[in-house]
Amino acid sequence: MKLLATVILLMLFAGCATSSESEKSNAVSDYIKAAELEEQDSIRTMGNWSHHVISQRYVTLETKNEYFLVEFSRRCHELTQNEVTPDIRYDNNILRARFDTIRGCRIGRIYAIDKGQAEELLNLGEAPGN
Repeated sequence: MKLLATVILLMLFAGCATSSESEKSNAVSDYIKAAELEEQDSIRTMGNWSHHVISQRYVTLETKNEYFLVEFSRRCHELTQNEVTPDIRYDNNILRARFDTIRGCRIGRIYAIDKGQAEELLNLGEAPGN
């Protein structure tokens, strides 16, 4: 009986985590449409850049002076794994949508954003009233 209760609890927790992930991705998708973000075919990275995970579908990417929102072609489970999958790059200083990868996940679209938008996207769902 305890085993059954434990299994049911684990399934409920997994369901809650999945719905939260889905809600974040839907919120970012709505944000893209509402803000009418401009899509980029490629961006210059010039060596150092970093990314911050919003959901398994979206990350913000920060270069030296610019910010971008990256949408993956599929859910990127590799973002939260310790093992890093090698990336595909055709040019070390350029990230291209539809061809290059981050942590092994193909970049679907890249949108130009500013620093304020990047912070807002990272904090989606944390404001009162979500």
